[in-house]
Formats: sequence, C-alpha cells, structure tokens
Amino acid sequence: MKKIDGVYTIGDLRKSVLDLYTGKSHKQYDCGFDAMKPYFKLVKPSFNLITGTPNSGKSSFCFDITMNNAREHNFKYAVFSPEHSLAVNVKRLVEKYVKKPFDIMFEKRLNAKELDNALEFIAEHFFFIDKKDDSPDVDWILERAYQCVEHFKIDGLVIDPYNEINPTRNNLREDEHISLLISKIKKFNRETHTITFIVAHPNKQIRQPDGRYVVTSIYDVSGSSHWFNKTDTAIVVNRDAEKGFTEFRVAKVREIDVMGNLGEFQLVWNPSTRCFEDLHRQTIDFKGKI
Repeated sequence: MKKIDGVYTIGDLRKSVLDLYTGKSHKQYDCGFDAMKPYFKLVKPSFNLITGTPNSGKSSFCFDITMNNAREHNFKYAVFSPEHSLAVNVKRLVEKYVKKPFDIMFEKRLNAKELDNALEFIAEHFFFIDKKDDSPDVDWILERAYQCVEHFKIDGLVIDPYNEINPTRNNLREDEHISLLISKIKKFNRETHTITFIVAHPNKQIRQPDGRYVVTSIYDVSGSSHWFNKTDTAIVVNRDAEKGFTEFRVAKVREIDVMGNLGEFQLVWNPSTRCFEDLHRQTIDFKGKI
C-alpha cells in the first residue's frame, strides 16, 4: 500500500492501539499521597498545570511530587525554577528528601550525614536549567531539556513558574503566544515520552476584606482558555489557614480514569518536615495553624 505523508492506516496504529488495550502505553504512577490517588494519576507523556492562590504552596507541592516520583519510581527531572537561586532549589529538594528543615535557625535540622546522602541522591535524579544573565524563552529551555533526555535520561521537566519564561511574543497576541508555548512543550513530551509539571501564577489575585485571597481557578491564569483546553491535567491549590489544611482541586483531566478524576483532596503542610502530608499521617498538632 502506498504511503502518504501525514496519513496513517490501522497497520501503522495497531501496536499503539494494542498497547492502550494492555495498559502498556498508559502506565500510571502515584505521587506519594494517599488522598491524591483517586483524583490524579501520573502518566507519560503528559502536560500538567499547577496554579493557585499566592503563598498556597504550589511550588512546594510540585517539589514534593517530583521528589516522591524520584524516590518511588526512580524518575529523573530537569528543573527550571528561576524564582530562587540554584542553591536554594537544591536546599528545597534536600528538605523534601530528608523531611527535616535545612536552615541553621531550626534546632532539629538535618545533620551533615543526612545532607551528604541527600545531595548524592539529588545528583542522580535532578538537573537544573538556568540562564543566569536573563530570562530565556521556551525554545532555549526545551533545547536544554532535549539534551537532558539524551544525556541524563530524564523522565520529566519542571517549569516553576511559567511567568518567568521570556514573554517576547514576536507580534503574537498573548493568547496566541501561550497556545504556541504549550504546544511546543507538549511536542517535547510526546517526542521524548516525558512529563511536564508547570506552575503558573494567576494574574487575577483578589483580596477579600479579611486579607485572604479569593480562591483561584484555571480561568485566573493569563490565556486561561488555552490552559484549560490544552493541558492534560490541572490542579488548583488553595491554603485555608483557618481549617488547618491545603485544598487541591483537580479541575481538568483529559482522560478520565486514565489520568484521574475531577474532585478535591486535602493535604496538610508540616513545618517540621518542610513537606505536605496526608491528613491521616500528620505528625504534629496544627490546631488550625499553618
């Protein structure tokens, strides 16, 4: 049968369909939280958005997930997180690995041996992308991510936050720019069979009279329609200090059951471990405070 560029027959697709049938193409990975399991299942390839109110723990949650993936599934990640220095990003991952505070002001901080063990683990599982002199565009970031796939066999990419990517649009409208950016990252995921976690700060941050922020939705992120339509999953984070826990709302799931289900789960932030925990596993009494 004559081949036509861009046209596929069942003969071309049979193996992929059988892989779907047997579950080979959509192996599910949990992210280390019991409460999360009914609502979120990590699969390759996938593009996953995390957004939420300011200071709700979006970045910390993202680092919790990636560290849990590294420990439980031997995943490797490339990390672009320019809001903090490279050393601070390593410090944050060290805390996730040891589950103890890093900084000197804490009495029950990790010891030197625990630090060495953590650094050894992180060296094998995390690789850091940074353009120190200015903000890179998405092409520059993805070029390094492709190289990380080739040289380090990474399983995923973290972009935290999206808002730090160079916003040069080349005469594109903002929504067109965002649509193209997401398409480029998803193309990287498909071609390399990898995961992306991308943290996006909302551009609409409304404070209530009591000082708390109005709960965020996907539609509060710039270019909201594209974030909703083009992401595989989206998680919205809201920390409720009065209730003593953080709420995570799975607001978008492209493939129900395969990638998870719409719904909400709660985790608690534990300042003594510097990590989120399942409510039933919390090790201290928060008494409504976080």
